[in-house]
Amino acid sequence: MSREYEKPTEVFKPHNSADVEPTENATTLSTSGRLISYNDQLKDSLENGYNFTKLLDQLITTTSTNELFEAAQALSTYQLDTAYLTFPQQYSQSDFYLIFINRLLALHDRERVILQSSDRYNELYHEFPGINSAGYFIFKLENTVQGGAYYTEKTTGEALFYLNFEKHVLRFNSRAVTQLLLVEYHEKISQDAIKGFENYLLDIGNFLKEDYGFDVDFTLLDPSNSAVYQLADPNLPNSIIDRLFVEAANGGRMLELGENSSPILKLDSGTVIELFEQHNYEDDIDLGWGIKVYDQQHKIGWFDVLLRYEFLRSWYLENLNTLEIQSDALYFN
Repeated sequence: MSREYEKPTEVFKPHNSADVEPTENATTLSTSGRLISYNDQLKDSLENGYNFTKLLDQLITTTSTNELFEAAQALSTYQLDTAYLTFPQQYSQSDFYLIFINRLLALHDRERVILQSSDRYNELYHEFPGINSAGYFIFKLENTVQGGAYYTEKTTGEALFYLNFEKHVLRFNSRAVTQLLLVEYHEKISQDAIKGFENYLLDIGNFLKEDYGFDVDFTLLDPSNSAVYQLADPNLPNSIIDRLFVEAANGGRMLELGENSSPILKLDSGTVIELFEQHNYEDDIDLGWGIKVYDQQHKIGWFDVLLRYEFLRSWYLENLNTLEIQSDALYFN
């Protein structure tokens, strides 16, 4: 190789410390940043806990129905624990539904149910005077995208109604109401106590409708004369109507036939029951069978009739697969 292409020898000498600009240690920076981040997360977690206490104060002390609802709605989905701070003792989200019901009724001077605490199950529950010997009630969260919670009798698991704060929806479950109050409790609990519990359920629905504009379906509890109790089975065999004639006679009543041969039964205090077939004449569609209850005070619903008259209750329960009052299929199977 010619001389002009030879690479000259390079000699490396150690730098003088004065010639090198100092740099910060990367490890020191990382540790410092982590400490700052950790401290910020703790502050946020403590702030989250403090906000929770403000909402809880609002839930248990406010005299405003609007503030009550805002607090209950927020607490029912509130995540108190964080990755940096955990509270070992706290109420569950379902407990706030119970507290809300008590507070709502108290604001209307209609508080009937007692809020109790179970050390065994570490939960709050509702106890209703007169039926507390038979069972008690909790809310069970619906852990799907649907959200909301079901008001459930703990012993039997019967879900009496579904409540959703976000959707402003309240739906009663006619099957559970029938099974619990007219079957399970019928021989154990006095009729007056069951009637009192029914009024408690009606209060919940009425106050949610009046105060917050909830969409409420009372099903067989509805005492309005305009209520139509839709039978779940659209087909009503003649044999069941014939059986009603027999049961009515056994109960000292005479079943009459009204317009379009609809069975009509006259009861005490001007109460009238009509069983009728529904039809959409414009579209020529059969809409199945329904029941209507008429009374001058608009205070008697189908449930009241079943509770009071043994012969009608027997007829209804014996043919429940056909006569069951329809509930919202979106929330109850």
